[in-house]
Amino acid sequence: MTGAVRRWMSDAGAWSLLDQGAVSAGNFLTAVLLARAVSPANYGIYALVLTTTLFMLFLTGALIVYGLSIHGAAGTDADVRSLAGRSLVLAAGLGTILGAATSSVAIIFHRVSLIPWVTMAVLFLLLQETTRRALMSRLRHREAVWGDALSYLGQAAGIAYLFGAGRLTLVSAFGVMAATSAAGCLVQVGQLKLRTRDFRGALRLLPKLSYTGRWVLLATGAQGLIGQALWWFLALAGTAPVASFQSLLNLLRATNPVMFAVGSVLLPTVANRQRNTSQRPGIVRQYVLWGALVLIPYFAVLLAFPGLALRLLYGASSPYAALTTELRILVLGSVFVYGDHVMGMYFYGLQRGDIAVRCESLAAVVIVVGGIVLVRRAGLLGAAITYDLTFATSSVAFAWFLWHKAPGTVLGRARLGSQQASLEDSSISHSD
Repeated sequence: MTGAVRRWMSDAGAWSLLDQGAVSAGNFLTAVLLARAVSPANYGIYALVLTTTLFMLFLTGALIVYGLSIHGAAGTDADVRSLAGRSLVLAAGLGTILGAATSSVAIIFHRVSLIPWVTMAVLFLLLQETTRRALMSRLRHREAVWGDALSYLGQAAGIAYLFGAGRLTLVSAFGVMAATSAAGCLVQVGQLKLRTRDFRGALRLLPKLSYTGRWVLLATGAQGLIGQALWWFLALAGTAPVASFQSLLNLLRATNPVMFAVGSVLLPTVANRQRNTSQRPGIVRQYVLWGALVLIPYFAVLLAFPGLALRLLYGASSPYAALTTELRILVLGSVFVYGDHVMGMYFYGLQRGDIAVRCESLAAVVIVVGGIVLVRRAGLLGAAITYDLTFATSSVAFAWFLWHKAPGTVLGRARLGSQQASLEDSSISHSD
């Protein structure tokens, strides 16, 4: 037993799960406490700011973090220090712009007091995401846990304190998020042992990162549309339906520790083993099955007892407690979300972002059509159905490329290799 525990604790996947557990637990508790503390109208504004922030996180991931992860996985710890320092400078400039852009949500809904706090929260979130991904590129998840716990569990602790004191508002919530993200970033800068020289030459790094992430950026545009469309379609009828949709997704995002833990290990692992093509299909199966074994029991409980889960989370008198049918539909869609994420990380690890662009663009078309047809006619129920159809489409598309041997993928090269071998055998038989 002791040997098994030691092996588990030394594995990057185990520490990745613990790390993502801290991140998701902090976000989950923050979302639930805000849902209990503020009105549905204000919670809808929080949900719109949150989904816009995630889009900004995707953009930073495509322009900076993806290249950092790929090149960091292939380099040394010294290389990562230089990459991380220069990436932080780029993230600071980009984060300032994206933070200001995110605060436009506050302007749309006449919450001007939120602008400075949302801007700072987004900026420090993007900086901390850069430092944690630098550590993860070297599979140093064990070290990343401490800064992430301070950032996200510290955030939840601050929100819980304000909730207990009756002082939890959107302004105070975003203020806590900014402070804890900054603290977590500083811890991880220390773990990376960054020096002044590591921050120099940031602009010279930009072309390299841009080239590496060019396909990811296009895929991010599609993902951003997918990530925001349903919320904004619902917002046409007011922010209360947005709040209901977010309250349901809070339950499903409790699965993020597994999903993102698998992805954060899979991407650098595949990137680091590109030359050993024989191992890659097994890697995908291994991680997909590992995560599925954890998620299936949770999904089964939500399908069997949706009303109980909602009442426990939000209270029996909550306006969200009766949304059982919509929750069941979204649970089914979350199965496809998991498949979409894992297969996407696999192709990103291969630097085949062009495949992700095709799959995510197809899903984006589905979500726009579904939003126009289903959300306008059926409201929240239509949004839940559209959610399922969107991720089912992208998952099927990824599976097609994975298993039908698209050119340039592992199985595609295997097919081309077998065809080449057949031609060689044919030529040998003819020469004989």
